[in-house]
Amino acid sequence: MLANPKIRPFEERDYPAIAEVLAAAWPDQVHTEAGLREHDDHAPEVRWGRFVAELDHQIVGVGEYTQFEGMYHPQKFGAWVTVKPSFRGQGIGKALYGAVLEALEPHHPISILSSTREDQPHALAWLHKLGFAEKMRYWESRLDVQNFDFAPWAGKIEAVEAAGFDLKSLKELEGDPDYKHKLYDLWLEARLDVPRPEAISEVRFEDYCKWVFESRYYLPEGHFVAVDKNTGQYVALSTLWKTDGPYLSTGLTGTRRVYRRKGLALALKLKGIRLAQAYGAREIRTGNEANNRAMLSINEALGFVKQPVWIDFVKQLEEA
Repeated sequence: MLANPKIRPFEERDYPAIAEVLAAAWPDQVHTEAGLREHDDHAPEVRWGRFVAELDHQIVGVGEYTQFEGMYHPQKFGAWVTVKPSFRGQGIGKALYGAVLEALEPHHPISILSSTREDQPHALAWLHKLGFAEKMRYWESRLDVQNFDFAPWAGKIEAVEAAGFDLKSLKELEGDPDYKHKLYDLWLEARLDVPRPEAISEVRFEDYCKWVFESRYYLPEGHFVAVDKNTGQYVALSTLWKTDGPYLSTGLTGTRRVYRRKGLALALKLKGIRLAQAYGAREIRTGNEANNRAMLSINEALGFVKQPVWIDFVKQLEEA
């Protein structure tokens, strides 16, 4: 039986109800009002919007569109529709998707990106029906932190340090007045090798600092950098972020190309696991593109367990 939901634009008072919708749809993830508010703090050029579906004055679904600050294109968008499981199959998702498409029309979109997980067959079928084509797959992997055994990895951190590198947290590097610029310079190079579904775009230093240092999830003790002792240059990084759940989330792990195959990424990840144990985290969660064997092999060796794969889809509306 088809429902007749009220579709209306999102209002600030809707944050708690939207978090409930997302939590019902993805019970193995933590969604909070605070996290949604930070997510919505976009750069001025980003066009975004959100709609909610109400039945009997209850919000049962949400549809939204946005643009990506690290893959910015003025006519490329991402869009997602989420409906509480108990209200699916009633046309609510279709109504929300229609509202999103109507809102996008004035921006003349040339493509829309969306995503779901392989264990959601109805969502996969729906995206295919709407004309979306698969673009990229990536694993989320999880590590049981409290039962991690460091014994097989004895000496790995010390060997890297003996080879001429200091492994420091950003908390330890705060005394350097230029540490943010050094980190940004490293990040600019490391991000070039991150697989992504759309072309990379420029990120200003000021925006990067806002993402990192102004985030409520920033954990300076969990952001690790390898510093070349001879030059003082930051040459590798691996970052852990706080979440609203009992786990930490991995951000970017990367190494400058001329410093690869020296064990830096592994040593930094081991530092992160040690920090996570002391922090009391239950898990570390990380994501890797399905063909990124360099990082996947490190995570597999450390004992990260793959979860159902996430899939990015793109619907091409017209040529760029």
